[in-house]
Amino acid sequence: MEEKQKALLVPINSQNQMLIQDRRGQKKPDWGFFGGGIEEGETPLEAMIRESKEELDLEIRPEELEYRGNYRTVFEGVGTTRYFYLYRTEQETFTVLEGNGAHWVSFPEAMTRMEKWDTIDEVVQKIGILLSTDKKDEK
Repeated sequence: MEEKQKALLVPINSQNQMLIQDRRGQKKPDWGFFGGGIEEGETPLEAMIRESKEELDLEIRPEELEYRGNYRTVFEGVGTTRYFYLYRTEQETFTVLEGNGAHWVSFPEAMTRMEKWDTIDEVVQKIGILLSTDKKDEK
């Protein structure tokens, strides 16, 4: 079975809203997380820092990211492990370099917008659970 690894950024503000990417008309699914594939020889953290620069023009330092666990799915014979990193911020707008923009949304709204995303209910619920834990493991 083919295996993929992705590092995903979940910006969170003080209202517990998360920033999601608007990809309508550019890439499926229409709504998603910022981030992407982990390249050969790269750690999930290194990938997250690189992807943050590529997609949001953010210069994030490792200490600004909180590793909150991973989640594995299998879809059409491809296993994907997603590593989630929280980025707590009060920044309201971002320079979105990929996609149509970004929107701050509540967890229920994220689930609605991402409903066609494979297993999104479980993924967003896991992020919510991870937010409420005191997990500080580094990957």
